[in-house]
Amino acid sequence: MNKQRIHIWFVSLVFLMYSLTLAIGVPASTASTSSLRDIGNSYAQKQIRSLHEAGVIAGDENGYFHPTSPVTRAEFVTMLSRTVGIKPVSGTIVSYTDVPKSSWAYGYVQAAAALNIANGIGPTTFAPKRTISREEAAAFLVRALEQNASTTTNLNVKDAKMVSSWARNSVSKAMQNNWLVGYQGYFRPSAPLSRQETAVILQRILDDLNAQTAASRPLVSLGWQYQSTTEEFIAQVKKSSVNTLSPRWYFLQKDGTVSDFSDVSLVNWAHDNGKQVWALFGNKFDSAATHAALSDAGKRKAIVQKLSGFIDKYQLDGINVDFEGFAPGDRNNFTLFIQELATALHAKGAVLSVDIPPDSGTDWSEPYDFTELAKYADYLVLMAYEEHWVGGTKSGSVASLPWIKKIISDLLDEMPAKKLIVGLPLYTRDWYQSGKQLQSVDLSIPESYQLISQYKASSTWDDSIGQYRSTYKKQGVTHSIWLEESRSMGLKVQASLQWDIGGLAYWYVGSESTDMWTAIANSITLKQARARL
Repeated sequence: MNKQRIHIWFVSLVFLMYSLTLAIGVPASTASTSSLRDIGNSYAQKQIRSLHEAGVIAGDENGYFHPTSPVTRAEFVTMLSRTVGIKPVSGTIVSYTDVPKSSWAYGYVQAAAALNIANGIGPTTFAPKRTISREEAAAFLVRALEQNASTTTNLNVKDAKMVSSWARNSVSKAMQNNWLVGYQGYFRPSAPLSRQETAVILQRILDDLNAQTAASRPLVSLGWQYQSTTEEFIAQVKKSSVNTLSPRWYFLQKDGTVSDFSDVSLVNWAHDNGKQVWALFGNKFDSAATHAALSDAGKRKAIVQKLSGFIDKYQLDGINVDFEGFAPGDRNNFTLFIQELATALHAKGAVLSVDIPPDSGTDWSEPYDFTELAKYADYLVLMAYEEHWVGGTKSGSVASLPWIKKIISDLLDEMPAKKLIVGLPLYTRDWYQSGKQLQSVDLSIPESYQLISQYKASSTWDDSIGQYRSTYKKQGVTHSIWLEESRSMGLKVQASLQWDIGGLAYWYVGSESTDMWTAIANSITLKQARARL
């Protein structure tokens, strides 16, 4: 017997042999629906069989479902996640100390934390074995399926005063959507949910999801290549959800020409696997070369012809322009260049995307006329990172959750959401003080995990910024890392998808941990589910 089945047997014993294996994860294929021995007299017999067929629930090893037994918080989160299509996340940092990595519920609780579906009863405690109340279930449902859960609505039940203040809106919305119903005019907020009642609730949601199809544009999922060979990049993309590749092939030279590092094998692989290639064209932060090229109509025309020629020569799907660090005086010239390039690319059916910084009101963002650029480019790619940067006077997050929300909101005052791609960081930094100087080192996500493991760092979740902050000491010096991992990334993606944006981008592919892609996919799945309800 392997470890997983030993653990399942042990949990079943602890719960007097009737623990709900629909949450533990025994697949429906292990037994036919007719083998559920104890559901013949259940009012939810039809729903139980349907969910069993769908792989949402299963009977125990002896074929019993225990329809009248109560459901725990961990079981409810697991079943709800399966109903919506959310996958378990094997996050590196444990969200709740009472749901360790050895727990059968770990992956689904981690996924729920990354989606802000199910809060704990405290900062580090989830109470997975505690029976879930009806008002708690309402809160979980509304967090998962309602985007505007904070909206005040009337609660018309006889025991409304018995509903906790934090749950009133959720209970009202859950009843309004017919996910939870009352009995003889009462809601019974503190009453436990039985397994059969849970099956009825989840079947209602599944029916609603299956009844609707949301016609929506597929999201762009752009991944930039950096410091990797073509073979390495392909291997990295295979592990990701990236559907649009941006290799760093073209750069502005000092004489106004364009370098060419194209590799047609990457284009062939991408097209064979249903992906697009938007090759990057950068200026290497060279302000002088940028001014010389953009201010000369002849040089601009030559660059446009060169880039549009690459579309035909290499069968590219688009160009991603990454010009940074140039002078505000070239603002109009840059806009004109983008207009001219867009005209040439669109004539060939190719896409033009332009990387932009947040609107900081400084010389760094002043060269970009966001409104005008959005008129010509198909997409503007917001580089939503570097909130705290190397050489800055203050340490902190590369991209905190409130900061990301603000810069997106500010930018959308100047451009349509459908043209925005939000670029997110797959990296972080190690900050420390050296003498009187603040120092930092860029880290990939695996490198940050290695450091916190090696030095036994203390990691604390900061709900105000949506991240863990880890601290450790090395040679007597205190180091701080604002971690990026599956939980923080899931929340960033979910926040970005509050708007009907064009897609997401990632700097850079290969620097992440694989569990982050599951958290990202779950956020997209949840948005799609909400759109269908």
